Amino acid sequence: MTPPKKKLKADSTGTRKCGCPFRLRGYYAKETKLWNMTVVNDIHNHELDTELEGHLVAGRLKPEETLLVNEMTKNLVQPRNILSTLKERDPENTMSSKQCYNARYRYKAKMRASMSEMQHMFKHLSDNKYFFKYRSHVDEGCEYLQDIFFAHPRPLSLFNSFPTVLVMDSTYKTNKYNMPLFEIVGFTSTERTYNVGFAWLTNEKEDNFIWALQQLRSLVRNEGSLPKVILTDKDTALMNVVGQVFPTSAAMVCRVHIQKNVGSKIKEQLKSTCMVIA
Repeated sequence: MTPPKKKLKADSTGTRKCGCPFRLRGYYAKETKLWNMTVVNDIHNHELDTELEGHLVAGRLKPEETLLVNEMTKNLVQPRNILSTLKERDPENTMSSKQCYNARYRYKAKMRASMSEMQHMFKHLSDNKYFFKYRSHVDEGCEYLQDIFFAHPRPLSLFNSFPTVLVMDSTYKTNKYNMPLFEIVGFTSTERTYNVGFAWLTNEKEDNFIWALQQLRSLVRNEGSLPKVILTDKDTALMNVVGQVFPTSAAMVCRVHIQKNVGSKIKEQLKSTCMVIA
């Protein structure tokens, strides 16, 4: 299964070239089985770096550091925390954040083996007993993922015990395919929140939301315990379909989003009258 046809953002690349005339030639001597180096031009047009930060060779990981990065990646530790841990253990470590990301990528690619990213994700969901559903469409002989819904088994018991109020919202920039992450959150009787489920959607249209809410509806064990209130961020498409899937639920706009909208509108009005908000 391949990702949707969307224009991906080009990788941020750079160069270290500065027109330096320094030249070094190396060749391998078969007789001695050694490398020989000859300086062709020893002139530089720049000052020597005082720090090794960012240099690929200097930033290479030691075997024990590689094992640590792999273990922390496996336990979902953030890259910035991995990097800070390495530098705390070894103050002379010059690894850059880019090299840290590359090390994590190599580990994940090794774990996937011959599987694609999507196949590996499905395997992970299945191995950890997630509830998940997906739908796809075929275009020009290729199958493309359209939407995927997934939920951890433990919060599902909370959902069926405390289904009264749900909050639904979308988060962006969570993946390289630019698919919005649709989040569904519930509340317990002690006013604690829990994640009911998530869905990656190709579009925020009524058809996509209907499909996601239908997957949520299928998780309800007792039809007499449907959500009574569903809060949204005033997404028109989402609000239009809540009543179709949950006809007995009241669709309301989240107060936080109302406050943000009011604040932004007031700020615009004040700017138009040449007033400045402190």
